[in-house]
Amino acid sequence: MHNVLLIIRREFLERVRTKAFVIGTVLFPVFMISMMVLPALIKPGGGDRTLVLVDQSPSGIGAKVEQLLKAPSADKQAIRYTIERSTQPLEAQRASLNARVEKKEIDGYVVIGADVLQTSKVMYRARDVTKVRVVQDLDRALSAVVRQERMAGTGLTAAQVAQLVKGVDIDAARVTGDGKESGSMMATMATAYVIFFLFMQLITLYGQNAMRSVLEEKNNRIVEVIISSVRPMHLMAGKILGLASVALLQISIWVSFTALVASQQEFLSRRFGMSASAFSTLHMGPAMWATLLVFFFLGFILYAAMYAAAGSTVTSEQEAQQLALPMMLPLFVPVVFIASILMDPMGTPARVLSMIPFTSPVVMPMRAVSTDIPLLELAASVSLLLVGVTAVVWLAGKIYRVGILSTGKKPTLAELGRWLRAA
Repeated sequence: MHNVLLIIRREFLERVRTKAFVIGTVLFPVFMISMMVLPALIKPGGGDRTLVLVDQSPSGIGAKVEQLLKAPSADKQAIRYTIERSTQPLEAQRASLNARVEKKEIDGYVVIGADVLQTSKVMYRARDVTKVRVVQDLDRALSAVVRQERMAGTGLTAAQVAQLVKGVDIDAARVTGDGKESGSMMATMATAYVIFFLFMQLITLYGQNAMRSVLEEKNNRIVEVIISSVRPMHLMAGKILGLASVALLQISIWVSFTALVASQQEFLSRRFGMSASAFSTLHMGPAMWATLLVFFFLGFILYAAMYAAAGSTVTSEQEAQQLALPMMLPLFVPVVFIASILMDPMGTPARVLSMIPFTSPVVMPMRAVSTDIPLLELAASVSLLLVGVTAVVWLAGKIYRVGILSTGKKPTLAELGRWLRAA
């Protein structure tokens, strides 16, 4: 045990003292806060748009649409419209309108047909149809005018019509197990996605570090000196736990930074116009933090053992890179189902993937921050993960014991089988 602690200490200090650790630890929270703040700071103006309104609609509709589009707005991002109205049939001027769009004389044209009240169909052609704000403005103005015209015969005023057709604004938030309200739907989904991304990146990054460390010591023949006084299994365990401690230190720093940001939610909401609900999901209780820690730690050991074993079987960096991708594939499976997991954390795909040891370290944390997982289901996932970790570490230890002293070409599957039987 004393030797394992010495190896843990060596691996920990060797990596924590590097510039890469310091830069990576500082860069990630800076990047995340920049992604939150920059969109609020960078608000491009709406600009100007020149549109031709081909008006074949019943009397008055085109004029009202033009009036709504050109109405002044207090919104700094509002687009300023210049409208040219034309009453000629579309086919008589389609070619010339397209030519004007192509020459950038106009930005586009809108066609309101004579049957717009019956079909609700309006044509819009433009050079840049991905300008969503223009389409939204057209939809809002046209919909308002068409609704008013349809209800004109009822004797209702425009304000009464607007009140009748006004939609609802759903404020969706999660109720946690202790009866408190957590973040909004979008904030909860964003938090789950960040945790998924963070866990996957840390597991693969530090796992590959374990593989490179083993490969380096093997090629430098340092390992032959080390195992003269340390058992191979203890050496592998020390490496994995040392890397795990580095990863946990990095996460602890990030969590502290997150807590600091969450404590300033009033200032950030006031200064950058960010919703307070965006910070509520950051206030997670001890049980949630414990759940995240358990799955990250066990998942890290599972993959780090695989990477360490793989590093002991190769003799070059190129061979190591070839083995890295197959071992990462199980973590890419949740990426395929990420939409299903985020939108339905209690659905079948989410539940199945949270029971598989190779995917549960990233899937169960996503589900845990999205909804309350039944205790029995959580215990089953942890138990299966423990079984998987035990089996993988046992197999990896056998391969590592023989592989670190082997030289020459990369072993075949048959040779790996012989290593397992001999170890």
